[in-house]
Amino acid sequence: MKGYGLTVLHGTAVERFDVEVLGVVPNSLGRSQILVRVSGLGLDKTGILAGMSGSPVYFEGRLAGAVAATWGFSKEPIGAVTPIESMLAIDTGDAAAGTEGGARPTSGGGGFPAFAGTLALPEEERLAALQKIVDARPSLPAHAQASLLAPVAAGFPADTLGRWGRDLARLGIPVSLVSGELPALPGTALQAAERARPAAPIAPGSAVTALLIDGDLQLGATGTVTRVDGKGRFLAFGHPFLGAGMLELPVAPAEVVAVFPSAMLSFKMAYALAPAYRLTHDRDSGVAGRTDRAAALVPVHFRLESEGGPVRTLSWGVAKDAALLPVLVAISMDAALTTLDPTPVDRTLRLEVSVGTAVGPFVYADQMTGPRAKELALLTANVLTGLVAQNEFEDPGISEVDISVLSAPGEKRLRVVEAALSARKVAPGQTLRATVRLADRRGREETRVLSLTVPRETPEGRAIVIVGDGNAASAARLAAQPAEPRTLDGLRAALGRLVPADRLAALLVVPTRGTTTGDDTLSALPPSFAMVLSEGGDANAHASVPIRILAEEFVTLDRPASGSVRLELEVERPRS
Repeated sequence: MKGYGLTVLHGTAVERFDVEVLGVVPNSLGRSQILVRVSGLGLDKTGILAGMSGSPVYFEGRLAGAVAATWGFSKEPIGAVTPIESMLAIDTGDAAAGTEGGARPTSGGGGFPAFAGTLALPEEERLAALQKIVDARPSLPAHAQASLLAPVAAGFPADTLGRWGRDLARLGIPVSLVSGELPALPGTALQAAERARPAAPIAPGSAVTALLIDGDLQLGATGTVTRVDGKGRFLAFGHPFLGAGMLELPVAPAEVVAVFPSAMLSFKMAYALAPAYRLTHDRDSGVAGRTDRAAALVPVHFRLESEGGPVRTLSWGVAKDAALLPVLVAISMDAALTTLDPTPVDRTLRLEVSVGTAVGPFVYADQMTGPRAKELALLTANVLTGLVAQNEFEDPGISEVDISVLSAPGEKRLRVVEAALSARKVAPGQTLRATVRLADRRGREETRVLSLTVPRETPEGRAIVIVGDGNAASAARLAAQPAEPRTLDGLRAALGRLVPADRLAALLVVPTRGTTTGDDTLSALPPSFAMVLSEGGDANAHASVPIRILAEEFVTLDRPASGSVRLELEVERPRS
């Protein structure tokens, strides 16, 4: 049989190409493939293009299916068509409203304890531990069939695309169209007026871009519309995008700038206009969506301040889906840092990430230094946003993500050399001073003094002052309140107890006999009560609480510190 297909090769104009059936490969599950040879519109020279997936194919005036696959290094323009019967089953109309693309709760990756456990590790071990948390998360399926979508990566440097190639492939963005190399992806800086230019309603053969990131940065994949019905529903691609099942992603009409011929796989260079539609279903035989509105993205606000340079800001949105949001935040943050940060590889970064949710913002700050500082910052942002988005308690209702980075050249570190107390015996109500000697990498020293007021309710007897870096303070806080979070509020509170590495801390600690119950900590319990709690009920429901923090003092440094000292003292009440 001979027929024709529809696609866009330049601008937004839908054009016809010729199609000839070579045969049919049946499949008992209904995903049969029609093998075809195409011609016309220069396809004899380029072969089937990435970006043509979803192009409708007609025989005798009837829609037969969508172009969905081809093979690299083919000497003839031969491809496979997904039958329309398979695509019609994608959206049966039983989920007209689609999905809001919110959280998919999961405990994958180990949760808060795994993240907190990485803080005290040396740099290389911490990187490996953070990567292990990311790798342990449930991920999207890797497609055995190569995607026939055309990548859109505006504002993304080639270095960023190379570092995240494996993750982008799982996101349906085929950055490695040429084996072992990256193609020159379009990075058109779109003016607001150009993107807002009214586009014609989509029709069979129209080019559309499914967007994962949109704004000052843009990341997505361009394919073709197969069918539009009279109820505001459309089918496209003829193969899966992410394999996500139900999802909510914005879809924009696309404009094709040029065709890039390649011996392996030619592709369309395209950019997205203003989002106007949404994807709702992502199945093995294609995607389905609605034309009623554009799907919303989670706003990301990025702020970079470089030493001696101006403050630079960027804004973009990322997909809401919990499985996508963490890696999209990290990829886009990498692109922003690579493009805007002029500091050398050896650098010191102060990172602050705030994730807005229905229960309030989750805020985390830290400082990292050295040649792996950027990698640490990216993995930290990835793990932190995943901790919130993929929590096992409830949909957090993420409303925005704010990222602030202060960047300075050079590796900068301080080490706690020694510390001394102004007195080894104190009375409740007195002020205790801790003098701390610090040294940098070259041995230059400086001294800091921290003051602690001993609370009046402090019991008599032995006490300890812990003087050290943020990791030592975090460890003490977690020991004093070791309850693993069991609610979203509890997770937020636990995250707030973590102390950045650029803090010098002094904590007054006393031994106690306590236990946890739920998210709460019960300290200074009578021995009999503590024994009853530890022996009764679920053995995992309670954890021992060995210390109580009575006072804290912090000093902010200009670089990360490391090391800690434990100093003992006696608390004595004055004798009358």
